[in-house]
Amino acid sequence: MGSAVQPELVARAKSVIREEMIRVRGRLNDFERIEKSRQVAHRLFELEVFQKSEAIFFFLSLPEEVQTENMIREAFRLNKEVFVPLVDKEEGRLQVARIPHLEIEFVRGAYGVQEPAPQWREVSSPDRLDLVVAPGLAFDTSGGRIGYGGGYYDRLLKQIPAEAIQIGVGFDFQVLNSIPRMDFDMPVQFVITETQSLTCSGLPGAEG
Repeated sequence: MGSAVQPELVARAKSVIREEMIRVRGRLNDFERIEKSRQVAHRLFELEVFQKSEAIFFFLSLPEEVQTENMIREAFRLNKEVFVPLVDKEEGRLQVARIPHLEIEFVRGAYGVQEPAPQWREVSSPDRLDLVVAPGLAFDTSGGRIGYGGGYYDRLLKQIPAEAIQIGVGFDFQVLNSIPRMDFDMPVQFVITETQSLTCSGLPGAEG
């Protein structure tokens, strides 16, 4: 019975955290969100793992999230390959699509997420990625991540090469001391906010 109760308790705790983070995040005005996103992007650009990367997967931001447009433009400026998600609701997974630049047509996909229009989609293998920039509603200092509950990024992170780097981006208030986690929850190796660049403890290559 204990093994059945534990997942239920973890799921309930995650749900409470999601609701709180969405509530607090909604208080940010547009100026605050844009400025904090600019600071997050600057911290990302300073990371050696970003500078050395060649094929980066970025999420395409919802209005309330850290905005990734400037990150993507900088990656293109540095002649990196850029990949974005296509949500496959039927299979419950993310496909990886390479885009040539941002001046293409985008359409609204599942959950309101922007996706490249069909004529601009070059579906690729996750094996091509060497860095993933992932969204989240909450993170902790050991790399724990709480997403929106669909498990899409957990499944994607299991498909990428073992040496690929996973980076979670969020705002300061989204980093907690500890968050509940199940065995199938995939951690990130770095968490970046507007004031912090955290190398997550307890992970290979972590500095503490």
